[in-house]
Amino acid sequence: MRSAEFESRMKSLLKDRYPEYEAAIQLDPVRGFRLNRLKCTEEELRGYLDFDWKKNPYAKDSWVLPDEVKLYESMAYECGLFYVQETSASLAVEVLDPRPGMNILDLCAAPGSKSTQIAERMNHEGTLISNEYDASRSLILCENMEKHGAANVTVLNSTTAEIASAFPEYFDAVLVDAPCSGEGMMRKNPEAEAQWSLSLVHSCAERQAYIISDAYQTLRPGGTLVYSTCTFNEEENEDTLLAFLAAHPDMHVVPIEEDYPHTLPSAKLPGALRVIPSDIGEGHFVCRMIKDGNSAGRIPKQMKSGRIPECALSFLKDQLEGTYPYLLEKNGRVYGSTVPFYQCGKCRIIRSGVLLGEVIKDRFEPSWHFYLSAALPFRHVIELNDADRNSYLYGMTVSLPCDKGWYGVSWNQHMFSGTKSDGRILKNKYPKRKRRR
Repeated sequence: MRSAEFESRMKSLLKDRYPEYEAAIQLDPVRGFRLNRLKCTEEELRGYLDFDWKKNPYAKDSWVLPDEVKLYESMAYECGLFYVQETSASLAVEVLDPRPGMNILDLCAAPGSKSTQIAERMNHEGTLISNEYDASRSLILCENMEKHGAANVTVLNSTTAEIASAFPEYFDAVLVDAPCSGEGMMRKNPEAEAQWSLSLVHSCAERQAYIISDAYQTLRPGGTLVYSTCTFNEEENEDTLLAFLAAHPDMHVVPIEEDYPHTLPSAKLPGALRVIPSDIGEGHFVCRMIKDGNSAGRIPKQMKSGRIPECALSFLKDQLEGTYPYLLEKNGRVYGSTVPFYQCGKCRIIRSGVLLGEVIKDRFEPSWHFYLSAALPFRHVIELNDADRNSYLYGMTVSLPCDKGWYGVSWNQHMFSGTKSDGRILKNKYPKRKRRR
């Protein structure tokens, strides 16, 4: 149950819009889903997901998900053709406006909803750095990015200070979706309501202050910084940003002028917006800023690669139609990317580019992630029938006579794994943690 103190603060903040908020939080939480254009078209996805699609007004390629629909069991989900994302959470990336060729930082990225959204807009062009400070959540972020198929992403598990040191004035755009007290998620997450306190608000605001200060250091002159939270209070939003702007006079708010539903313009920080919970989304705060000047970002040094083994080069040539522009060998593992592999200072790298595979006893063994990448078409693909595909997803081998060698395993020509044939049997290479039970 919400505290009287919280309700009093919300009435003071929202004023005549408070009844709208009070009515909305009695409704069920809203879910959404977003098309992954790296892997399929809207027309294709509509053919796979048979229900009425209601447009999400906060972002392109996004729709409201009906309550009764279960998407996680679909093959379209297994193949990474869409991402389930709360609808109004997509607004921050819409405001950031990522485009192909940009260099972009998502500083607080787990579990990956905004990073995957950014990657879709970049279309493998330009560098995307996605960071998560919490180690376990960084692994979730990495898996979601790999499943989505982008080949221009580096996933880090680092402090914001380490990233600021590694990438001074490099990025064209930075997203700070800051950790917060979660006041906008109370309908969706009852724990946020139970955990709320003024001390939590103040501790979050202290953390946000140094996060956005570090983010500033990574932004090139002329670059865009978007700050967002899923909370309402002014301490974590306007007050944090006003203090930041006072400390950095070369940063200026660029008003969000687009007409989005259920929003409340900030009176304390003109140009910023709140999203009020409704039947199409949860609560958020978004503000866009730009740094004075206009100069190219400082390019980091590239990583040094070991020699790419001949067995790896031969395998990739046989399996792919085309080549990755950049390859990196490290400790027997080979990575591919559409952009250079950059040094990251003291940052901990979870994944850089696509893990293509590793050399084991003079032979190249492809990784599962190799088959999830959307960067290049595959030459050798096996489309399993319904029965064989079901067996495969449960971890079984499949009897299917074919030429010996490696194949991508697909559903409607969309890859979800790989397999190796001995001429009669397809060995199961689906990760054990992913197999159905």
